[in-house]
Amino acid sequence: MSDIRVSPEKLTAFCKQVLTAAGIPERDSEIIADSLVHANLTGVHSHGVSKLNDYLVRLDNNLVTKETNITVVSETPTTALLDAGNGWGQIVSQKAVDVAVKKAKEYGSSWVGVRNSNHYGTAAYWTAQIAAQGMIGISMTNTSPVMVPFGSKVPTLGTNPISIAVPSPSGKPIMLDMATSNQARGKITLASKMGKPIPTDWAITVDGRETSDPHEALKGSLLPFGGAKGSGLAIMVDILTGVLTGALYGSQIPRFYDDPVPQNLGHMFAALDVSAMMPLDTFLERMAEKERETRESAPAKGFDKVYMPGDLEYARAEEARKNGIVLSSEIHNELLSAARRYGANVTLVD
Repeated sequence: MSDIRVSPEKLTAFCKQVLTAAGIPERDSEIIADSLVHANLTGVHSHGVSKLNDYLVRLDNNLVTKETNITVVSETPTTALLDAGNGWGQIVSQKAVDVAVKKAKEYGSSWVGVRNSNHYGTAAYWTAQIAAQGMIGISMTNTSPVMVPFGSKVPTLGTNPISIAVPSPSGKPIMLDMATSNQARGKITLASKMGKPIPTDWAITVDGRETSDPHEALKGSLLPFGGAKGSGLAIMVDILTGVLTGALYGSQIPRFYDDPVPQNLGHMFAALDVSAMMPLDTFLERMAEKERETRESAPAKGFDKVYMPGDLEYARAEEARKNGIVLSSEIHNELLSAARRYGANVTLVD
């Protein structure tokens, strides 16, 4: 079977119906499905619908609850700490973003932490919502310990991604979304599912050797980007999301695929209302100049164009909305198998 193309709307409806059939509340299913398809839209396929079956396996094994019961652990006018009750990362993250935006509108800025959570999709999905409110958004999460700290051969860090989104006069936020590893572990998992090799600077084997085999890489450890820089940033994200919130952190966190216990992940969200610093219109005028300066700078040898963070993802999303999201035959079959397992009468190809 060859690759297929599916409209974002149809793919979202498919995922929502499967999640609902699995017993997840309809509104929650909609949020989870939308976050997964958003990842595919922007080309981050490792965090897209290829995760659906992985989520459902964890649900089947009682490693995540069907309903997400959120409690407020502590709160001040500008901060809050939420407990997800081992529910869905996307559901508690939506609540956290809503709280962060509300507080920032009233007080100028806010920080909202989350504990006892699960995988929350892409960090950019959350910061985009904050930026849409005329605010600078920050989102980060810790993850399973699959990456070695700089100078170590023992994986005690997650890929610990971080996103920062800034309002833009175009209406499309300037969007940084990055793992602190050379590549997200999900990309190696996706390569493994598709039977494709990986670059040798993504990971090392159990005994510390370079490898292009995704199966060996998944048994081994990821490498931080930029050596000590990526390692240091990953540690700081782990402190903010894990140590500070009361979630698990570092080597305490169970592995997503291998350990049959809840993960208790931590997230952190921040919102800064631009108007607390200067009028939003003034800021957007200054941003227009900053964007022009960057995009119109002369490309170096080997480059055709200079981009702002997020430009490539927006281009991919535009192409996917026009022509459909590409799904490999392996992922297509996996999705259909998940639908059959829960008795969801849905297909992706007419």
